[in-house]
Amino acid sequence: MYGEVTYQRIVYEVNEEDGTRCFVYLLDETLELDHVGLISTNMAELLVKGITELSYRECALEVSEMTGQTISAMGVWNVIQTLGEKVCEEEAELTEEYKRGHVKGKREVPVLFEEADGVYIRLQGKDRKKEKQDKAEMKIGIAYDGWRRTGPDRYALENKVVVAGFSKAKEFQEYREAVIAQEFNLDEVSQRILNADGASWIKKVKDKSTCFQLDPFHRNKAVKEKIHEETARDAVLELLREEEIEELFRYLEIYRNSLSDDSEIDDAEELIRYYENNREGLLSYQSQGLELPEPPEGVEYRNMGTMENHVWSVIAKRMKHGHRSWSRRGGNHLAKILAKKCSGKLYEVTERVRRPVFEEEKVEELYGEILMSAKAPKKDGKGYEYPAVGHVVGLDGKIQGERKRLLHMVGY
Repeated sequence: MYGEVTYQRIVYEVNEEDGTRCFVYLLDETLELDHVGLISTNMAELLVKGITELSYRECALEVSEMTGQTISAMGVWNVIQTLGEKVCEEEAELTEEYKRGHVKGKREVPVLFEEADGVYIRLQGKDRKKEKQDKAEMKIGIAYDGWRRTGPDRYALENKVVVAGFSKAKEFQEYREAVIAQEFNLDEVSQRILNADGASWIKKVKDKSTCFQLDPFHRNKAVKEKIHEETARDAVLELLREEEIEELFRYLEIYRNSLSDDSEIDDAEELIRYYENNREGLLSYQSQGLELPEPPEGVEYRNMGTMENHVWSVIAKRMKHGHRSWSRRGGNHLAKILAKKCSGKLYEVTERVRRPVFEEEKVEELYGEILMSAKAPKKDGKGYEYPAVGHVVGLDGKIQGERKRLLHMVGY
């Protein structure tokens, strides 16, 4: 059988054991067609693209106008939660495969640059009461193998991967490593370099062989916040630029001893502790004596420090703008989708919706049901052998839609 197969579906209301109601297409359930509730695949893709830029209400209005199919803001929310849950499931599967040593990327690079940071997101009332705090930290990590020139004084990160989510440090590290290993062959990486703000959870994700660099933005920001005298502030920043580390600590000690105000003394001591805890990273990676191999053709090794821009573009722009607040579950799902977009892999969010999987047992079951139908012959005859000469139009033309699925089922 070739060509488009048209069939009708009826939506049924089902009462679950816990008393909740849901709506299903029984035919889709029988065929195990992967879908998002009652939403078409095309609409689901539009919703995923829209939700990375717009609020749920704005996305619903935009997609409804574009498609002529009406969907509410709550409908958009439900779709995103369903897809976000699938992304989380795939992350868990990938992490388990990585732990078993089954994940190895094909991309071979000599140096791997990594950055990590966190941003605090406002929680909604229910989670706020449960956790007894107004905000929760969203962790973000990126990895790339260098910079490629895209124009005059313009560069883009090469082969960038991004991860984000509400996670504990260990969980975040495991998934982060799994995603990196999926893209890059880590056995071929001779040097890994981490740029971060020195937070304790970030130090936990650092491998012993990884070179650590304190993020320049956070390093300089601490000076501007903790040093109250402009002359002293400029002197400290100059010592950092010149990478005079020993002189830097001597100057900070002299500055602290010259203060009389208790709050200013506390700030100076806090800055000294911050720098002491991250002393190894006060020097840029270029000044830490690393012998880096030559970069691949067309790729350059430049100064690190893109994390603040990524915090804004990946999470803050969409999730902090307008004083928005989120549930842990909803915020986590959206963060996963935003990270996919920043990695250039937004299509993966709805990929499973576009590619239904037909198990062999299910195909055999359906085939048996067809043979047992009223149209099946009462008894088998000898049959008639048609001449093996003919022209199968269905295989010569463009294969798409249901025809493509059916041919995939039989291994064509």
